[in-house]
Amino acid sequence: MAQGRWDRLKRGIDRAYRRRGFERETAVLILKCAIAATLAYVVGRLLGGSTQIGFAPFTALLVVRPSVYGSVLQSGRYVAAVFAGALMAGGSGLTLGPTVWVFALVVLVALIIGQARFFGEQGTQVSVVAAFALAGGTATKVPDLGSLLLMVCVGAGCALLTNLVLAPAVRFRDAENAVLDFSDSLRSLTGEIAEGLRRGKDGLDMDHWGQAADGLDGTVDNALESIHRQEDRLRFNPRRFLVRERTSTEQLDIYRDWIQAMSRSSQHVQSLIRTLRTTTRSGSRFTAPDDAFLRELAPLLERASEIFRAVHEKEEPARSVVSDDLSEMVDDVLSRLDGMRERGRREWDDERWPVYSALLTDVERLLEEIAQGYENIERSDDR
Repeated sequence: MAQGRWDRLKRGIDRAYRRRGFERETAVLILKCAIAATLAYVVGRLLGGSTQIGFAPFTALLVVRPSVYGSVLQSGRYVAAVFAGALMAGGSGLTLGPTVWVFALVVLVALIIGQARFFGEQGTQVSVVAAFALAGGTATKVPDLGSLLLMVCVGAGCALLTNLVLAPAVRFRDAENAVLDFSDSLRSLTGEIAEGLRRGKDGLDMDHWGQAADGLDGTVDNALESIHRQEDRLRFNPRRFLVRERTSTEQLDIYRDWIQAMSRSSQHVQSLIRTLRTTTRSGSRFTAPDDAFLRELAPLLERASEIFRAVHEKEEPARSVVSDDLSEMVDDVLSRLDGMRERGRREWDDERWPVYSALLTDVERLLEEIAQGYENIERSDDR
């Protein structure tokens, strides 16, 4: 078992050395924590932190984050929480003394104050510091309280300095890849559905399509999280001024718009699959679409798959102007769909019309969301 863990560790170190990813980001974060804590300890000793010196590296370890913005945010919240807890403990300890009932009352009030949204995840530190100061006797000595607060500020400052010096690279490519991977997932799914529809009812694979479509919800969350990480990398990052490419949040806003547009497209794909599942199962009160209609619907889904392929291969989300090919492809398939709907009004009976119309509407809305995605590029010029 020990050998297996050692092998996994070596593989993780190798991946961190060879390519960017989770392993490398973890390694960099560990390095930053070690540097910040050591620096805080050295500065604390130079300032004569005495018994409170431990708060300097402790604070540094708590507030180092992958991004400069995250470190700034957590530093501010942690320092505020420590000051609140120390002042509560000092005010009661110096005036009333460290009795049991004072300890209980102060901790209770600190726990309540720590629930304030302002403190965020550092809210628990209000009660932790108050309890520590009272129980350890720090609350009854003004010099010790002052030293504690000084060491906390030293630790936070060292963490911020380390994060600034080792600021993460600004990578719009990571955010773009999240969008392109999403479009590729939609390309694959719509292509599979089109291939199945060409074989009529025998080609329907509802379970597989349903699982794949439901999995797109996780793809949306991951893509949006990638955008959020890049926004955090950008804020307060001094390296943004060393990059030639556009470093405003405008491009990230465009990527987010594309993700939201394709998210809505995926919802229409899910609706299409649900309609097929509902109408083709035994005992359904709806008339099942016949093989002729399914084969006629297949080219529309195939064309949608080609459009998602074009979004991926032409890297549309990164373009300042949408390609003519993409807009022409969308307009062409929407025109085909309108023609199919008009012909259906004359040929489909009242029993089939609701089901056929619903399926065409899902495909139409799927395509309209793609159009919405590239229209966001045009609107971005006005932002």
